[in-house]
Amino acid sequence: MAEKTSLEALGLGKEQLEGTDFDHIPENIGQSFPDPPQPGTYRFKLPAAGVMKAIWAKVETENYGDRINAIFEDESALTIVQSPNHEHDGENFRWRCSNVPRERTKEKILVSDMDLLLRGLGDTVRPRTNADYAKALLKHAGQEFTASVEFSWRCDPKREIYVDDGTGSQQKVEGKLGCGTRYYQRDVQKVLSDPSDPASPKVYPVRITCSNPDCGASIRAFPSLTGFKG
Repeated sequence: MAEKTSLEALGLGKEQLEGTDFDHIPENIGQSFPDPPQPGTYRFKLPAAGVMKAIWAKVETENYGDRINAIFEDESALTIVQSPNHEHDGENFRWRCSNVPRERTKEKILVSDMDLLLRGLGDTVRPRTNADYAKALLKHAGQEFTASVEFSWRCDPKREIYVDDGTGSQQKVEGKLGCGTRYYQRDVQKVLSDPSDPASPKVYPVRITCSNPDCGASIRAFPSLTGFKG
């Protein structure tokens, strides 16, 4: 270990050092994302119009062509206006809402999350183009809506897995990808919020262990929104 000394004693030169200027460093570097709020019914507020103008990203799909994503993260996150027991009132909520349709109900009708959000906000006609979807959602900037938070867990087959190292931290397993198994809220048992206190309330775990015996990945909960109402 190097001994401490004075700056003058280091004999530092004046050579220019490589690195990224501060105004080009992403805001989220060095930040850990907080645990998502527990499943339940919440009241949310969309960002202001000026913020929502720059939340869009293109989504390429195999079956439905190019679609769009509204990215409510960081400075454009949703605001939790009201939460169960007011535990998360005023906090930000990270969410991505796309117009990529997926099959719903027994009839397998094609509906996207953005369709459900727009209907919940009061729209009665489905937009026909990506630009129309964006314009429709932009009209609701700053508006509030109610929705239910639901958890799901996915063992991502495109990413190397993490496992519990026995100390409460996660350790990456180099070269081993996830197995692709999905878990839904109905598949997962609640646990004590404080394992040391049998009287503590039960909650859904933020992390679960993949039950595939050939995998065993530690999987983090992914929060989604459903049941939209104005």
